[in-house]
Amino acid sequence: MGYDRENPKFLRTFYDVKPPIEVLQQFKRDYMLSLCTPSVSSSFSVCVEYMMKWFKTKFQRGFFKSEFISNRNILRDFMDKNVMEHVKRNKPSLAVAAQPDLTYNRNMTDFYEYGKNIYANRMRFNDVFFVNPINKNMVSLALEQMKVDFSFRVKLNSYNAAFDLFKYMQIACRANATETRYSNIDFQIPKSLMIAIAKDSGFELNNNCTDVKDICTFLRFLNKNSRLPIVYKMRGTKGEKEYFMKMTDMYIHLRAGDVELENGERTSQTDNDFVVSINVECLFPVPKFYAYYSKAKHSFIMYDSTTKYNIYNIYIGNVPLCNDKGWNQFMQSDYAEDDITFSKKKPSVINFRDLLISDGSNSLYDIAEDFKKIFISPSAFMDIKLFNNNQDQTIFIDWNTYTITTRDVLKEQLSEFVIYVDLEFINNYKININKGLSARIQDQKNYV
Repeated sequence: MGYDRENPKFLRTFYDVKPPIEVLQQFKRDYMLSLCTPSVSSSFSVCVEYMMKWFKTKFQRGFFKSEFISNRNILRDFMDKNVMEHVKRNKPSLAVAAQPDLTYNRNMTDFYEYGKNIYANRMRFNDVFFVNPINKNMVSLALEQMKVDFSFRVKLNSYNAAFDLFKYMQIACRANATETRYSNIDFQIPKSLMIAIAKDSGFELNNNCTDVKDICTFLRFLNKNSRLPIVYKMRGTKGEKEYFMKMTDMYIHLRAGDVELENGERTSQTDNDFVVSINVECLFPVPKFYAYYSKAKHSFIMYDSTTKYNIYNIYIGNVPLCNDKGWNQFMQSDYAEDDITFSKKKPSVINFRDLLISDGSNSLYDIAEDFKKIFISPSAFMDIKLFNNNQDQTIFIDWNTYTITTRDVLKEQLSEFVIYVDLEFINNYKININKGLSARIQDQKNYV
C-alpha cells in the first residue's frame, strides 16, 4: 500500500507493499493540519430559533399577541422604542428563556482537556466533504452536542383559559417524555477558513483582504467540489454576509419536564396574569472543529503537523476520480454477478435503482425523478461507468427502469460501479428546492 500524491484522500494499492506507518509519515510530510473553531453564538442562535418554532407550531397562527426572549441584554428592548410598549404587553404573551449548559460534555465525549495534539489526531482525513482539485487541499468537519435549557412561559388573563392551556400543553409538549427530531441546519463556516481556501485556490481578495472579490465564481467553485451545499447570505447578529454549509438529517433530542400553572397576580379583589410554564432540555448538534489539510501552515486557532490516522479509504485500480465532463466521483460500489448469470456468458443487466435511494430527502433518486417529470434526463447531472478487468465498459442506461445493459460479456465476475455527479448542479438544486437562502433551519417530517 502506498501514498498517492495526486489523489491525497486515497491510498493506492501497489505490488510493492509498504508498511502503513510509512504511508502516514509521507502524508504528514506533505500535509499540515489547521483546526478552525466556528462561531458558538451562531449555533446557539440557531438552536433558539428552532425551539421557538417548535413551541409556536403547537398553537394556531396568531395565538400569541406578543413574544419575548429573555436572558440577553436587559436594556436592548428600551434602546429605540417606547418603554410602555414593553411594560404593558397584550395577552396571551410568550416569554422564552434559553440558558446553555456550559459544563455539558456528553459523558466526557466532548471534554476539553486533551490538548491540541489529541484533537488533531481525532480528525479523520477520509471524512472530508471538500477537496480542492487545484492543490489537493481538503476540509473536514467534527460535530459535538450543545445542551440548552429552555423555559417557555405563557401569560393569560383568565384562570379558565390558563387551566385549559395547562391541559393542552401536557399533551402537545409531551410532558415528562423525550422526543427525537431531525432537521436541516445551516452551519456557519468561519470566514478565515474560506479566505484561506480562496488564497490557496488562486482567487483574488478585496482590498482589505476580508472577503473574496468575485463571490459568485468562488461559490460555484465551492459547490462544484463540495459534497455539501454552501451558501453565502446575511448573518443578522454581525450585519454582514458569511458562508454557511447546509447539513441534513441532524439529530435533535428534547426532554420536557412538568407543566406548571402559577397563581395569578392579585389586583384589588381580582386575580389576573396567570402563567403556564414548561421547561425543555434540548440537545442540539453544533460544529466543533473544521480541519483544513493544506501544504502550508494556516494560523486559525492552533496548528499541528503530527497527525495520526486510523481509518483509511482504499483506492484500487485505475478508476478515475473525475470523468471527461469534469464531474467528481460521488459514489463507488463493487458489483459481483452471481455464479449462474456469469456462467451464461451473456451481456449483463444491472439494476441500480436501490443504490440511488437514501433515507434522507433529496437523494439522487428523488432528484432524478423530479427532473424526469419535466422531461429532463438524469444524465444531465449524473454519469455512470462500469469498470471490469480494469477497463471502462460500454453500457446502455435505461433511466425509466434504472437498469444498465453491457454491450459485451464481462470478463471478470467482480466489477467497479462508479457514479459521477455534477456537484454544482446538485447543490444548487438543494439550495433552491429547500429555499436555502431564506431559511437557516428547516424541520423535517417529524410526526409526533
